[in-house]
Amino acid sequence: MSALDDLIREIQDDDLRGRIKAEFDKLRKRKKFGLVFESGIEVTPLYNVPVKLGSLVAKKFGRLDEIFKVTNIDGDKIFCLRDKEIFTFSRADLIVVSRLGEPIYPTLTKLDEVCNAPDSELWHVLIEAENFHALQLLKYLYAGKVDCIYIDPPYNTGARDWKYNNDYVDAADNFRHSKWLSMMERRLQLAKELLSAGGAIFISIDDNEQATLKLLCDKIFGYKNFVAKFCVKRSGGRQDSKFFAVVNEFLFCYARNTQTFKAGEDVNNNENYPKFDAEHGRNYKTQLLRKWGANSRRVDRPNLFYSIPAPDGSALYPMLSNNAEGRWRWSKNKMQQALDDGLIEFVKKNGEWVAYEKIYQPLEGEESTKKFTTWLDENFSDGAELVKNIFADNAFAYPKALSLIKKILQMATTKPDALIVDFFAGSGTTLHAVNLLNAQDGGKRRCILVTNNEVSDAEAKRLTAEGYTPADDTWQNLGVARHVTWQRTVCSIEGHDINGAPLKGNYLGTEIPMADGFKSNAIFFKLDYLDRNDVALGKSFKELLAVMWLTAGGFGKCPTLEEIPPFKIFPANKFAVLLDEKYFKEFSEALRGAEIETIFIATGSKAALNKMRELLNVPKAFRLYGDYLKNIKLKGARR
Repeated sequence: MSALDDLIREIQDDDLRGRIKAEFDKLRKRKKFGLVFESGIEVTPLYNVPVKLGSLVAKKFGRLDEIFKVTNIDGDKIFCLRDKEIFTFSRADLIVVSRLGEPIYPTLTKLDEVCNAPDSELWHVLIEAENFHALQLLKYLYAGKVDCIYIDPPYNTGARDWKYNNDYVDAADNFRHSKWLSMMERRLQLAKELLSAGGAIFISIDDNEQATLKLLCDKIFGYKNFVAKFCVKRSGGRQDSKFFAVVNEFLFCYARNTQTFKAGEDVNNNENYPKFDAEHGRNYKTQLLRKWGANSRRVDRPNLFYSIPAPDGSALYPMLSNNAEGRWRWSKNKMQQALDDGLIEFVKKNGEWVAYEKIYQPLEGEESTKKFTTWLDENFSDGAELVKNIFADNAFAYPKALSLIKKILQMATTKPDALIVDFFAGSGTTLHAVNLLNAQDGGKRRCILVTNNEVSDAEAKRLTAEGYTPADDTWQNLGVARHVTWQRTVCSIEGHDINGAPLKGNYLGTEIPMADGFKSNAIFFKLDYLDRNDVALGKSFKELLAVMWLTAGGFGKCPTLEEIPPFKIFPANKFAVLLDEKYFKEFSEALRGAEIETIFIATGSKAALNKMRELLNVPKAFRLYGDYLKNIKLKGARR
């Protein structure tokens, strides 16, 4: 800057020198340090919102950011204004759009559900939505309550692997990195507000944006809340790299607050150590002694193939599930010491002995010997294999490995009832991993997934040629949310493939057959949008019922109603609704004996709400419609 000051001083004209210096001083004050990027406007299509006067619209097959405002409607003719020029379109050619940051009123429309644990009140949730809008809704529902967020965002490789305003971003785009950072910043700001005091976010990334992501996360979460940057070994090297085959990618971890974040297991929680050893007086859990996954064959480590004595005196070898020769995880000396110390448990399964390591619960004040390292080198390779097992083809490109996400959850969550969110859900690996971990340790973790319903580029071209549009059911049923994420969720819970045949094999590193499925429930929603005036007039009760269910904690099966009574008690869901204050006495009497934690009352007065809540002695109360309009509207996304 000093060189420019010197040049300014050389200007002879006093007036010109003063004006240039004044402008330069303004620029100097606005100078930014660290990560600097252009923040672009994002536009979202609202396929189910009707075109009305004043609507912002775009052409269905044009650029979403070429926005028109509806000024007049004559039947199917729509007259629009853009840059002071009037355009005429057919209604069928337009779609309502929203610029992120403008008020939008969301609702959840149920598409499907799977119930494989009817006696459980625990339900996972999948939301088909543009994830920014879904995050705004989740912020209202779960601000400060989420224990772990995992995301696998687009890596911005330049190979047209993601879209911005419905256009692919390729390597030739001069604003490629700015668009990616702008997109990520908006979502990470909301993600931060979701995290609990002890919560953490884990983000997968590769070399294309890992440096900028670190700076962005330092800015949003604070550099003091950086926990670790993990190096994750891929299942194989990328041979398309120019000089070296890249065999790793990265995983960032940021805590909401490193002072309250606790990594790994809660060593004082007996649910993580379900067995009891009377001889040692300590709880313990078990882990398979035979090596699994990569490098698990005898040929990989020949010296680790040997026999140990089973309880009946027979020789036990580390054989793989396909009866091939495997290997142990320990050397002979370590194995013998563990046998002498009674640290191995033998279990007979299907007539064969299986050996497990006994891992004891650390005593109070004792550090756990099981530490996670930042080099995750287990060659996580079960992603594509699992998807192919369910769909019989590669239905989703580059799905994350189930074993990797399970390990992340083990590193991130100390609570057996943790709330986990993934808002770049892809094929649905995170929910799958939550179910597997719950099945292994008896946990009650709950998962919320968010993903869009994009179809592949090739599929979109085919459907367009056949005359379909993104609003058509045929198009939507081939999107990732409906065709992959939800179908995988159903199949993994029920234990069958897409054609109904039992899934083959066991989950990697476990003796849990995939065909057994999981004792689990999940519900599938689509995020839709309401008219503000309809809500204000009390015309949207049915449409808001699922939002109320989630607001009340999402307990039990999401209720539905055909008729709208003056009040309704939902005992299985732990909430109740009063739509007409004249029925308060009857409502109060109906609540007696019911275990209700949340009430919704249609009243225009906050004071009246508080008085009724006090009389009813219910922990949480909301003004139906009023609180929704005030707090749920989606706004404030722009920089």
